[in-house]
Amino acid sequence: MKVYLLVDFGSTYTKVTAVDLAAETVIGRAQSPTTVETDISIGLKKALDELRSTCEFSEDEICGRYASSSAAGGLKMVAIGLVPELTLSAARRAALGAGAKVVGAYGYEIDNAIIRETEEKNCDIIMLCGGTDGGNKNVILHNAGMLAKSRVNCPILVCGNRVVNEQIQDMLGQSGKKVYTSKNVLPSVDEVDIESAQSRIREIFIEHIIKAKGLDKAKNYFDKAVMPTPKASLIAASF
Repeated sequence: MKVYLLVDFGSTYTKVTAVDLAAETVIGRAQSPTTVETDISIGLKKALDELRSTCEFSEDEICGRYASSSAAGGLKMVAIGLVPELTLSAARRAALGAGAKVVGAYGYEIDNAIIRETEEKNCDIIMLCGGTDGGNKNVILHNAGMLAKSRVNCPILVCGNRVVNEQIQDMLGQSGKKVYTSKNVLPSVDEVDIESAQSRIREIFIEHIIKAKGLDKAKNYFDKAVMPTPKASLIAASF
């Protein structure tokens, strides 16, 4: 028997499913409360112990271990853009396609009220976009300046008008923000390019968020990096 273990770190429970892909059968399931507040591997171990107590398979029969996570609220993101129907829409598509939950989306110039809302949302990533390449740059510069003065401490992904990328990086970097860049999600009014931004979101998830949610304590158990649960669901649905 060739066993594959599929784990989902949920906000409430850590679920483990053992499957035999060759036979296309579910061998068993188990769950335990997610222990994200202490050590997420504790809940994982309890779920695995319960699974082994009800299913007959050995460690030697395990061929793969894969995991997704929505623990501690999942991958929460705020998108800030220019025109809601254009750059902001493209940013939201990039976020959702990367498995993020968009908890806030703002267009045009943001103000202190929006900054306070963003700070209170305690999100994992902020996507800052706006302007086609060579187009409007005033709005994204204004919004970058507002973020630079804010108490936001999550990574900021800049994916707007490439003409001002370096200027924005310097502005945010000097204020102590963690800054990443990708290609513009809307390089021209008739072109949407979200693959570069999605790739960067996944990098940020692995580099920062897995550690912040305690998932780094369990990551060595798995054969591939833990991914956001919505992204895992999208990949599964594509087959």
